[in-house]
Amino acid sequence: MVESVGDTRVVTTQKPVTLAMTGASGAQYGLRLLECLLQAGCPVHFMISKAALLVVATETELTLPPKPAALQQMLCERFNCAEGQLQVHGAEDWMAPVASGSGAPTSMVVCPASTGTLSAIACGASNNLIERAADVVLKERRQLILVTREMPLSTIHLQHMLSLSQMGATIM
Repeated sequence: MVESVGDTRVVTTQKPVTLAMTGASGAQYGLRLLECLLQAGCPVHFMISKAALLVVATETELTLPPKPAALQQMLCERFNCAEGQLQVHGAEDWMAPVASGSGAPTSMVVCPASTGTLSAIACGASNNLIERAADVVLKERRQLILVTREMPLSTIHLQHMLSLSQMGATIM
């Protein structure tokens, strides 16, 4: 929830959502979800892969800065965030709260989710913060939603989806 205190908007006690965007087509879905979460007053931990930055630049009119601090400032201005509502984490920010079971997100959405990221999550690769945060969500039995955008799907994609579904993930 976001409340106004004078001219300042502040985030109240709503649980944060972790949102990651990876390099599949459908950048508009991830950006719109981010906008909706922020407008609803939800605190958001946000991560974006290098491939997703390229897809955003290709599919939209936006060119997002690659540095987390600059990206956070740009997104906060674009979506009128309350102070502290949005935290952008870099791919190798291993000290981010979402990288640890003690700071595990209640909910995480990967939108869009590339099949490469889906595969890495299914195998527990944890090569970057997006994969590690998803791994933490699964091990802590929290909500993980993967919005896949690849078509057609190969047998290996389907096997990874089945595996993730059996671990409790929701695949859309």
